[in-house]
This record gives sequence, C-alpha cells and structure tokens, in this order.
Amino acid sequence: MKAMRTVRTWEHTSRFGHVGTEQTSRANNARVVEYFFDSYTDKREAVHKAEILLSIYDYIGRNAELFIKKGFVEVLDGGPFSVESALLRAVHHVFTVVERPMCVDPKQIIGLATAFEIFE
Repeated sequence: MKAMRTVRTWEHTSRFGHVGTEQTSRANNARVVEYFFDSYTDKREAVHKAEILLSIYDYIGRNAELFIKKGFVEVLDGGPFSVESALLRAVHHVFTVVERPMCVDPKQIIGLATAFEIFE
C-alpha cells in the first residue's frame, strides 16, 4: 500500500498514456493497472491483482461512512482516505475467499477487522 502513494502521482502510463495530475477514478485505475503490469510478469495475474485491489477500493469507498464511524478510515486533507491496516486485511481476506464479496455486509467486515486488530 505504501507504493500506492507514489503510484497516485504518476502522470504518464505506458499503456494508457498521459493521465496528468488528475485524481479521477479513471486516472487512478489506469495507474493501478500500470503498477500491477510492471510488478508481475504474468499479465493474467497482474490483471487479477489489479481487479482485486480496485474492487477493494470501491468497497471501502461505498462503505466509507460506516468505516469512518467505526474508526477504521480517516479522511485526509484533500479527500483521500487513510485506511487502517486491519480493515485492509479484512476486506482483502473477504475479496479473496468469498464468492460474492461485494454482497458481504460491511458490519461483518468490521467484526473481522476488529479481530485482525488484536494480532497487530
């Protein structure tokens, strides 16, 4: 996740061209796909990993209000989220083992994140 701070500032991608300094969903998706294509030699795996990460981002964004209320997400200056590692682990776990992860109740994710916090 630390690499994503750098990735968010990329202004050019070799696959999608110039994205500039925009922080739109489209520009950020292009940056994430570029990052995974650069990180994995197996392009199928790169696409799969990018899809999981983008789905995790989407899920957290859609449920941000609850996650903020429970103290797992903080809104930083300028709008980006800071997400606690326990929440990232919980959402990642669900998105890699559950057949329809977008249908999982975010309250269940909170329970799993709380459990992960114990082991940090």
